[in-house]
Amino acid sequence: MKNISIISLIALITFTGCKHGYKVEKGKVFYEYWNEGIGIGQGKQLIEGADAKTFKELKFDCDCDFEFGGDKNKLYIDGKPIRDIDPNTFKFVGNYIFKDKDSVYFFGFYNDINNCAIKGINYSKLKLLTFPWSKADNILVHGYDTLKLEDIEHFVPIDKDWGKTKRYVINKNKILVNADPETFKVINSYSGKDKNHFYEFGKVKR
Repeated sequence: MKNISIISLIALITFTGCKHGYKVEKGKVFYEYWNEGIGIGQGKQLIEGADAKTFKELKFDCDCDFEFGGDKNKLYIDGKPIRDIDPNTFKFVGNYIFKDKDSVYFFGFYNDINNCAIKGINYSKLKLLTFPWSKADNILVHGYDTLKLEDIEHFVPIDKDWGKTKRYVINKNKILVNADPETFKVINSYSGKDKNHFYEFGKVKR
């Protein structure tokens, strides 16, 4: 019991000593982080160009792990400045989707956090479905990728990578040409089968 108590105390001290988030200090803005995985431990980086007088942390009712901040000019995510997003009108919508006065953004997964805008949709028509699916008018949205769909009113998500309508099987933002929605079965995130064929990466597997 004594050993367990000592271990618990050390863990508590270590945990409470791990700072993360934004800090304004001597007229400059810093981002503090903890990265034990690559041996860095506690880290602190200066956010170049951030305006300390107007900087503030931004809190949203979102289950994402991001640390948001903003000054009069820019939005910051985990200490990184984000291009072309207005921090003053930036709001959480749901399902990792956010919006500002100009556009809508998806931060659930991405290749470049500066390239997460959902393009070509009318935000006022946006309807959230099961993560990461949404739709606006006749445009189906998977993450931040879009697909015009004739019978979108019949769209049903199968899982996070697959969906279908009465006419089409959809993998992310691509239609599986000639796939049969009634008999289609998912194998994994990039392959499936129907009564006629096996499919991989959107094509019939030869």
